Amino acid sequence: MIKHIIQYDTTAIFHYVILFAIYSFMGWIIEVVYRSITQRKFINAGFLHGTFIPLYGFGAIFVIVLEYLFHTLHPVIKMFVFGSVLTVMEYIVSFLFEKIFKLKLWDYCGNAFNIHGRVCLLFSAFWTALALIFLTLIHPAVSRSVDMLDGTFVGAASIIFLTYGAADFIFSVTSIGAFRHKIAYLYSEYFNLSNVEIEKIFTSFQRLRNAFPYLNRYIDNNINGEIKNRIRAILKSIQEKIIGELNGRRPFEKEFYYAINDIYQHEEFMKLGNYYHHNSSIYDHVKDVSYFAYRICKRLKLDYRSAARGALLHDFFLYNWRDHDAPDLPKENNHGIEHPKIALANAEKYFSLNEIEKDIIKKHMWPLTLVPPKYKESFIVTFADKYLSSKEFIEEFKKIRRQRLARRPGKKHRLRKKIKVH
Repeated sequence: MIKHIIQYDTTAIFHYVILFAIYSFMGWIIEVVYRSITQRKFINAGFLHGTFIPLYGFGAIFVIVLEYLFHTLHPVIKMFVFGSVLTVMEYIVSFLFEKIFKLKLWDYCGNAFNIHGRVCLLFSAFWTALALIFLTLIHPAVSRSVDMLDGTFVGAASIIFLTYGAADFIFSVTSIGAFRHKIAYLYSEYFNLSNVEIEKIFTSFQRLRNAFPYLNRYIDNNINGEIKNRIRAILKSIQEKIIGELNGRRPFEKEFYYAINDIYQHEEFMKLGNYYHHNSSIYDHVKDVSYFAYRICKRLKLDYRSAARGALLHDFFLYNWRDHDAPDLPKENNHGIEHPKIALANAEKYFSLNEIEKDIIKKHMWPLTLVPPKYKESFIVTFADKYLSSKEFIEEFKKIRRQRLARRPGKKHRLRKKIKVH
């Protein structure tokens, strides 16, 4: 059959167009099952809007051609060739997407033995195993079934598929362009848009975000970039006062205490003082984040009361997050993903919350959690939480480093000698 394609046999070409469509559809099923399980809801996976993922179709055709060309090789060598070619194909697709659309649809940087985050050893092994299963079990049966189809039907179906595929591709490329345009608009006009307008923009590209969760990081980096720029300007004028108040040298404003009064002195909420965060208790951490968010939102003329209350409750979980084999969260579950839901459930149990406060608690770990914040106040809290957590982590790291240096042999002697010299 491949020899007929080389000789430009129209029937053979249509035959492989049908195979390409079938394997693209099978790839879509694989991705839908995988992403729906990992995200716990139905996900229409893939770049195209329809039920096809061409990367799988091209991969299948490459494997068929390679089997034809290298069928005399030892099976182990053939598997290495298959895995290498499929890995190179994945790398090229990722590279082209980044260069043409300026977007990264997936990133394997967190996986061992990755190359530029575009490919990694784990998924290369997966492609190799899939190629073996494909050649052994799937392709022989599918090819025989396609051979039994009427030639006229195969030709008509191929033309329909190619027409549909071209239309879907053009529409999907246009959608990607619109996505980048809307993110750029959101980036430049974020603080000039209402929460309703922001939510409408996010909803318009929800399918893309679900299909490619890494795009959430792209959105987060862009929007947080604008938030950071605005916050830097604010911090220049009020940083000394904020840091002084956070370090306890000056009392917080009465208005802030009035906003959170029913929460921070609540018996159940005060239990957070028993659980360690980075270099302080969770109670101290959430109070710092709350005040930081309160001051920023007040300066930006946002709902600073809701920001303060939501931020105060964002980590309202009552267990040790470093060893969370607790009734609220079994050890096998991911604390980073699960604790916002636990915090929200605890908060709703003891306090009356508005929609902004609920959104802050539920979305404060974004983009680790897939759905982006709905309100500007929520974005401010995610920034404040990351900013102060990083600050706490660095301070704790420096503290541990100083302790280790102090324990080194000869360190105390050198310190005494240095003191005497001075």
